[in-house]
Amino acid sequence: MGFPVPGDAVEQTLDLNRHLARNPAATFFMTVDGKIQTDGEVQLGDVLVVDRSHHPKDGSLVVAVMAGEFHVLRIQHHRDTFIPAQMTWDPDSSISLQIWGVVTAIIRRV
Repeated sequence: MGFPVPGDAVEQTLDLNRHLARNPAATFFMTVDGKIQTDGEVQLGDVLVVDRSHHPKDGSLVVAVMAGEFHVLRIQHHRDTFIPAQMTWDPDSSISLQIWGVVTAIIRRV
């Protein structure tokens, strides 16, 4: 079962940059294959659209670098910085959290 689609409504090609990237020069597509701390929101194999020019906010989903490794996590504002929202974090620890970019879309196979 389905519904009719007019012939002119079907695109011949799909330009993901046009649809998903506000700033194509600062946007990257990354496949998730490792450190995920988002309570199932992001899954292995997902393709993340990450905008490095986008400013993070409280609750943003980000790609961050911790201890030299990329991680996907939600962040929360704490004092004058951001910390991971899903894990116990000592903001005074020697491990720094560096936000690499903000996730603006998730592409997932079904």
